[in-house]
Amino acid sequence: MNAEVVYESARRHGVIAIVRGVAPDVIVEIAEALYSGGIRLLEVTCNTPGFADMIALLRDRTAGRMVIGAGTVITAALCEQALAAGAQYMVAPDVNPDVIRYCVVHNVAIFPGAQTATEILAAARLGARVVKIFPASAVGPGGIRQLRGPIDTVDFLAVGGVNLDNIGEYIAAGCIGIGIGGSVIRRDIVARRDWPALAAEAARYVAAVNDSRG
Repeated sequence: MNAEVVYESARRHGVIAIVRGVAPDVIVEIAEALYSGGIRLLEVTCNTPGFADMIALLRDRTAGRMVIGAGTVITAALCEQALAAGAQYMVAPDVNPDVIRYCVVHNVAIFPGAQTATEILAAARLGARVVKIFPASAVGPGGIRQLRGPIDTVDFLAVGGVNLDNIGEYIAAGCIGIGIGGSVIRRDIVARRDWPALAAEAARYVAAVNDSRG
């Protein structure tokens, strides 16, 4: 799956699920619950123990249904490890030229994290097509709207502090979608393995994004 296909999937679906710090024995159930709730893109963060094996397992179990990526990719070495495991895209918390260049050379979608106009445009000049505004809560919908005015050559994804109450504001400010983690993949839900509850939480966020676009 080339980079543009993943970018278009992110634009179309509008939600990326961020899975961090979960045990390998529940990763498939989590993915299936998120899929039932309407989520089609999922990232496993690289600071989750066993992340590469989880990515490989998810690629096998969700083939043709979900787009699986790696998150918290802070070095080119992690890019290489994630790509070898089967990751179809990379998400980073920062603008790391080595990470972006690696992904561009290998035709892999990259969502680098940025806040300022300088960071966003630096990422775009390196080849990023979608930039993760992170943490979005620090910039706010108003700040994103102002950035969106002069910066119209790269798409924005809001991540960090996004919830059901403010999704509409971020979409209205010009974001193509959101990234969500602990607010949906809640520890209490995972601990009791309540997969219907997880699916219901995911569905609420998917509906909120769709309604906001509406």
